[in-house]
Amino acid sequence: MKDKKQNIKWYDSANMITTLIIIVIGLIIICSQSFTLGKDSSFALFTSVINHNSVYLFILIYFVLLKFYIGKRYFNYLSVLIIFIYFITTTTSFLTLIQSFSLNTVLDFMLNFFIFIYLVHSLLKDTRIWREFYLSKSPFNEISNDFMFYSIIVLSIFLLAVNLINTVVMSGVIISVLDTVFLLLLARYIYLYRRYLEEKKHIGGDEKVNLDDIKNKINEVDKKVSKELDDFGKRVNDYAKEKEIDKKIDKAKDTVVKTTKDVSKQIGKGVKEAAKDIKDSFNDTKKGDK
Repeated sequence: MKDKKQNIKWYDSANMITTLIIIVIGLIIICSQSFTLGKDSSFALFTSVINHNSVYLFILIYFVLLKFYIGKRYFNYLSVLIIFIYFITTTTSFLTLIQSFSLNTVLDFMLNFFIFIYLVHSLLKDTRIWREFYLSKSPFNEISNDFMFYSIIVLSIFLLAVNLINTVVMSGVIISVLDTVFLLLLARYIYLYRRYLEEKKHIGGDEKVNLDDIKNKINEVDKKVSKELDDFGKRVNDYAKEKEIDKKIDKAKDTVVKTTKDVSKQIGKGVKEAAKDIKDSFNDTKKGDK
C-alpha cells in the first residue's frame, strides 16, 4: 500500500491538488490587491475585494477547512456552500451576457455553467440532497466524468486566449493566467472526487441500499400491479357481458334454488310419512297388548 501511494502522480493526488488550489488562490488575492493598490484608490480596492476576490475568499475557506478534521466531517455542508457560490457566479455571468454579448461573456458563462453542473453532479452524488431531489434522473448524469473535465479545460484555455488578446497590461495577463490555473485545478479536484465515487461504487458492487429508494420502487410496482388488476377486471367484465355469463349464472342459481326447494319438500313429505307409519305401528302394538 505504501509503494502504491508513493507512485501516485501529483495530479492524481487530491491532497496535492487542494494544496495547489490554496496556493494559487492566495497568489490571485495578493496580486490583485497589489495591482489595485498601485493604480487606484482605497474605494477601488474595496470594490475589487467585493467583486473579484470575494468568490475566491469563500473558495479558499472551503479548501483550507478540508485540510482539517472539521472540514472532512462537514464535507457535504461545505459542498453545498461552494455549489451555492458557483450558482451565484453562474447567474451573475448570465446577466452579464445579456447586458454585454461578446465572445468573452459567452465563454465565461459557459465555463461557470459547466463548473456548476459538474459540482452538483459530483459533490452531491453521495448525499441526502441527491436522493431527495431525485438528481439521479438528471439528464446531465449521462455526461461522463472525462467529458466534463476536458470540456472545462478547453473552455478555460479559450477564455484565457480571449482575455490575453483583450488585455493590454501585464497585471491583467498575470491575473488571467492565475485564474485559468485555478480553474484547471478546480476541475481536476472535482474529477478526482467523482472518480473516487465511481471506483467506490465499482468495488463495493451496488450502491448503498436506501429506504427511500426501496419505498419508491415498491410504490411503482404497486401502481403497475394495480393497473394490471384493473385491466384484468375490465377484461373479465367485458367477457362476461359478451357471453351473457351473468344471465346464465342467474338462471343456474334459480335452477339450484328450485331444485333445493323440491328436494326439501320431498324430504319433508317422506319424513312426515315415516313418522306417521311409526306412530301407527306404535298404536297397533299398544292395542295388541291390551
